[in-house]
Amino acid sequence: MTERILFVDDEKFVLETFRRNLHRHFKIETAEGSMEALKKLESNGPYAVIISDLKMPKMSGVELLSAVKAHYPDTIRIMLTGQGDLDAAMAAVNHGAIFRFLTKPCSPEALLNAVNDGLRQYRLVMAERQLLHGTLRGCIQVLSELLAMASPTAFGRGEQGKALVSDMVQILGLEGAWKYELAAMLSQIGCISLPPKILERKIAGEKLSAEEERVFLMHPGMAGNLLRNIPRLEQVAEMVAGQELTLDSGPTPGARILKVALDFTDMTSTGVPEEEALSRMREQTKVYDVRVVNALSEALERRRSSAIQCVSISELRVGMLLIEPVISGQGAVLMQKGQAITSAALARFVNFGTVLGIREPICVLVKVAQEGLPGGE
Repeated sequence: MTERILFVDDEKFVLETFRRNLHRHFKIETAEGSMEALKKLESNGPYAVIISDLKMPKMSGVELLSAVKAHYPDTIRIMLTGQGDLDAAMAAVNHGAIFRFLTKPCSPEALLNAVNDGLRQYRLVMAERQLLHGTLRGCIQVLSELLAMASPTAFGRGEQGKALVSDMVQILGLEGAWKYELAAMLSQIGCISLPPKILERKIAGEKLSAEEERVFLMHPGMAGNLLRNIPRLEQVAEMVAGQELTLDSGPTPGARILKVALDFTDMTSTGVPEEEALSRMREQTKVYDVRVVNALSEALERRRSSAIQCVSISELRVGMLLIEPVISGQGAVLMQKGQAITSAALARFVNFGTVLGIREPICVLVKVAQEGLPGGE
């Protein structure tokens, strides 16, 4: 009996009646009026079911449950009302704020059944959310692993871009950072369809022929179409699909950030100094969003205040940034410089280290702690 039920009424004896009749069946909490209910919601978090009286001073039951819907949409909302207030109760149901309403006086059996129905609805909603979340995470993980196996070059490009995107999103104050980071991580999934030589030459900064450039520019659209088939990734798909668009084509903010991060990664990986790469971007005002380029400049400045450490594989931690590649004992590149260490990467290193060995130490960038000493995370 982990789900909590909140009863709200401005009359104490009504709340005591609720508690006496139902405490054996549910984990009951009560609030004397809407104001107390809001305080409990803020301090105790969401409830599975909330049952509120309609007529209360300061804030009516309809207003309370509408606020609950806005801030705690998974909470199931039930209203108690007198016979003379049926029109108001029906209006509340029609506006989508109420799961069910009960009329006073309400028998203990009817109240018990209503709460049980509310709990079943709550469990259904939570189960569907957990299923969707698990499915989404699984799809992302599969796509990421497939890209890493099929095209390590493309995977590395996206991972290096992801680290920059994360910093820029924070500086720009954008909400939903996970969407932008996910877009960067999956931005290169369409490269699986490209001839490897075209991608390698593009990243190396070589001039592509008109035909090769046309082929390369097909990968964002392919990736976007693939990601649109996954629920809840519509915005991510638009970012990925628009990553090579010029500003006059109206790319989304996420696509503009991707463009800056990926092109900067390509330029600096060929030996172009960071300041020169930033200067080139600022000059191409029809290609790059200046505000995004300035955010990148600030992100790079913050990184310069980080400390370089050379550590063993066992000392690597999630969040550290590689400033040189991770190389196997046989000379294979396991992870490119510029990528952030993830839990999945650590697991891969353990497996590769057992079979192939890994050259140590590995030099990483670690954020400096506030007291001025290198931190370990």
